[in-house]
Parts: sequence; C-alpha cells; structure tokens
Amino acid sequence: MPNRSFSNKPVLLIVEDQVSDLKLLSAAVQDLAEVFFAKAGREALDIARQCRPDVVLLDIEMPGLSGFEVCRMLKADPELLHAAVIFVSAHTKTSNELLALECGGVDFIKKPLNVPVTRARIKAHIALRNEAKRLANHDALTGLPNRILLQDRTEQALKKARRSNGRVAMLLLDLDNFKVINDSMGHSIGDLVLQEVASRLSHSLPLQGTVSRQGGDEFIFLLPDVLGFDAIGDFAERVLATISTPFFIQGNRYNIFASIGISIFPEDSGDIESLYRYADAAMYQAKVLGRNRYYFFSDSIETSMRARHLLDHGMRSALEDGIFNVYYQAKVDAKNNQVVGLEALVRWCNNEGVFISPSEFIPLAEETGLIVSIGRYVLLQACKDAKMLHDLGYEIPVSVNISVVQFRDEHFLGMVESALKETRLEGRFLEMEITEGVLARDIDNAREKLMNLKFLGVGVSIDDFGTGYSSLAYLKRFPIDVLKIDKSFVRDMLVDKCDSAIIDAIIKLAEALELKLVAEGVETKEQSDALLKKGCQVMQGYLYCHPIPITQMCSFLASRVEFDAVSIENLP
Repeated sequence: MPNRSFSNKPVLLIVEDQVSDLKLLSAAVQDLAEVFFAKAGREALDIARQCRPDVVLLDIEMPGLSGFEVCRMLKADPELLHAAVIFVSAHTKTSNELLALECGGVDFIKKPLNVPVTRARIKAHIALRNEAKRLANHDALTGLPNRILLQDRTEQALKKARRSNGRVAMLLLDLDNFKVINDSMGHSIGDLVLQEVASRLSHSLPLQGTVSRQGGDEFIFLLPDVLGFDAIGDFAERVLATISTPFFIQGNRYNIFASIGISIFPEDSGDIESLYRYADAAMYQAKVLGRNRYYFFSDSIETSMRARHLLDHGMRSALEDGIFNVYYQAKVDAKNNQVVGLEALVRWCNNEGVFISPSEFIPLAEETGLIVSIGRYVLLQACKDAKMLHDLGYEIPVSVNISVVQFRDEHFLGMVESALKETRLEGRFLEMEITEGVLARDIDNAREKLMNLKFLGVGVSIDDFGTGYSSLAYLKRFPIDVLKIDKSFVRDMLVDKCDSAIIDAIIKLAEALELKLVAEGVETKEQSDALLKKGCQVMQGYLYCHPIPITQMCSFLASRVEFDAVSIENLP
C-alpha cells in the first residue's frame, strides 16, 4: 500500500462484488482520484484503514457484511468517519435509500448505472470533500497546512522514519519583532506580510516537506527523510535569506528577519510534542543570541528551558504573594553633598532566600508580558514611599524605570494617574526613566504619552543615554528633563579617551538643550572628581549609596541631614 501522507490527490474506494459494475465505476472515476478496490465488507474496512479514502462507493448486498453495516463501521472509526459514503445499488426501494442516509451516506446512486451522471455526482462529492478538508486542515489567512494537518503528517513521517531508521527534522520559524509592524502599521498590513511570508516559505519547501502556520507569526517546517545535519543547516540558511529579502507592501518597504529553532528525530526526541517543544526552545535561544539566525536544540537548551519555566512560575508566585521588594538608590549632588533624588529598583528574593538578579528575570517578564503587572506594583510602592518621605520632610523625587512593554501598554497613562491619586503624591515628585529605544518604536504615540505625563507634572528621564539609537532628533521633539550618562562610559572614562570624549559630548549636549544630567555607576572618588570637573555634578553609584530598602533609606537620609548640620555648625 503506497504512503500517501504527503499526497494531495483525493482517494476513492470502490466496494463492489459485481465485476461488470466494478469496471463501469472504475472507468467513470479513474482520472478523478487515486482508486482502490474491495469486493467484500471486511476487505473494504481493512483497505480503508490503510488508504483513508475521501469518498467510498459502496454496494449494499455483498458477501459477509452488508453495505449498511460497513457504513456504520466506517462512521464509528475516528480516522474514517469523515469519508463521504455514496451507496451504489440495484436495491432502489425508498426504504433502502432512507436507511442509507440514516447510516451516514451522503448520496444514493441507482443501478443500472448512467455513467456520465454517475461520474458527475461522484466528482461533485470529491470536490465537496476536498473543500471540507481544506477548511479543516489549512490556515484561513495563508492557506498553509494548520496544526491539525501538520500533526497528521508528522505522525506519518515519524512512523516511516522508525521503519527505515530515517531522520525527521522540525524547524520552528518565528518572525523577529513582527509585533512592531502590527502595532505601528495595523493588522491589515501585518496580514499581508504574513501572506507574503507564507508564499516565500512555500516556494522554498523541498518536494516532500510541509510548511505550516501555527498562528501569529509562527511557522513550522517538517522535513522527512533528511540525510544529515549539514543539509538541514543549509536549508535553514536559505530560508533566512528568503525572509530577509525586503518586502514591498502597498508601496512601503519592510525589512523582516526571522529566528529558527531546529529539533531532530531520533537524536532529540521520539514524539511530536517533544520535537515541537525542543524546536521552540532552540528558536528562543536563536533570539537570545541576536536573532536572524538558526539554532539546533541541545541538552543545554533543555536545561535552560526548564530553568526559564521555573523562573516564570516563580515570578508569578512572587507577584501573587507580594514578595517583590522595592529598593532605592540615591542620586547625589556631589558638589553640594545633597541627595537630590532616588531611583526605585525592583528586587526579588525567592523562597530559598536567594536574590534573583533583575538581569535574569526582567527580560523574561518583558517577553511574557508579566512586566506590566510587576511595573504596576513597583510604581505604586514607589509612589507610597515617595509620599511617606515627603511627609517626613524629604522633598525629593523618586524615579521609576519603565520598559518598552509597559510604555506601549494601553493602560500605561491610566496606571500612572491612578498611582498618583491613590497615594496623593504630587506629580513633580515622580519621574519616569525610559530608554531611547522606547521612543523610537512609535514616535507620534510616544510623544503624546510623554506630553500627558508632563501634564500630570511627572518628569521624564532618558536612561542609559548614548547606548541606544544614534538619532538625536527626539531630544528636541520630546518633553525630556534628564539625561542619564550610562555607567559603561563612566566605568572606563579615566583610562579610555573615547569614553571620556563621549561624556564630554553628552554634557555639552545637555547644557545646550538645558537638560539635567545624572552620571550612573560612579564607584570611585577619582570618577566623581573627573565628572565634577567636566560639569556633571549629580551622580548615582556605589560610591554614594547601594540600593537599599526604604527603611534603610530613611536612616541614610537622616544621617546625611545630621552630617550637613554638623558641617554647618563647624564652619568658621
């Protein structure tokens, strides 16, 4: 029995014990489908389980099982129940036709056969069955096989590979930053891009392969009978090159890239679920390594994937249990020895008492969207603490870091306004720290949001300035108050002329635009002195203060007030 798991040709099974009628039916349909024959009911069921027919032409009176019994058994089999059963019989009583329909038949053709009419009716049912299969097994937007059809083809490919000791590859492709197109240009343009991607992927497909759309911007290649890892890698390279060729949609150019994860049977897994999971893990690793590349699954990826799952679960539990903490780091005017601001920083100590670095959990929180909830918690707590400090007499602003995911959330402004109202904190005591990349995503929308923040009295600071987008046009377009010199420049400013020159340029730029400055990562007296000499006097770093809980920050602020009072008393 031939393997037809990758064939698009319809399959027809003729069940007829009369040789003359068998020949007539065969002649009528031979060019319409791949045809199989059976002369008895049991034989018909055995053949049907192997060939999975789309249409069955079924006589009523046969040796052994009757046509009615065969039809009922076909409809009781989950793998065969969708076949369209057409009864072909000389038993033309109305009762037989009614029974045929009750058993699950879709038509009743009477003998003796009128061949042209018989052919036309069978052809119509084949067309209906093909359309039903297409709707059930293909993605409505791209026309590619969907998850159901991919699973069926993967099962067939794995069965064949087990018999022949062959190899099957699954490649999971995910477009890089596709959400930006949907958000900035609209879903209609995004749909056109996906359709063009599907077309390109289909044209790059090997003869026996399958490319499927799983939803969103995720596509899967199934490659049966692969010969070696090099061939898989070469194919992945070609696919990446195909995707990276510029797209032109409605007169606009779009540069799109993709990341591909690869898992292989039998080296990585022996079942469909694991193959998909491992390909997904490999794809994620490809994105971590810089995107626009492919990556093969390995044991290290599996370990990383499990750790990532535990981290995600831990974050959600920490948020539900309220065990995230907000620490604060002082911003100090080094010239006047005064604390002029605080930065709120989220900290997480897990159930084992181990502090999890923000560099570990923040990127995952951004990817999963959990950063919105974490950010809401940090903002509200920072506002509460800022109000408490204000009531104690410390009128200093508190800044909160805002990620691109938070900033783009439709409820962002409402969240800020709600936090200010709930804590009765004046907007001038709150500052939003955002990166340059946040502003580059959607300039008009970003400007509108920043203007609304300014309306609330909230300050805006550009964090990690100098490490992001090279265009400085946004500095005059957006209502910005503060530039924060990134710690990477401060760290080596005393030994690297380039870093020192960059700091000089940032300071002059801030002076020209009348923006405030904060230097991050100041750890030594030498760095502090050099920055003061250059013209930057507000600093943040371990030289002045480590991130500490609010109770310790209150003590820190009190000690500095006492120090200043003693110093004033000792003045000559």
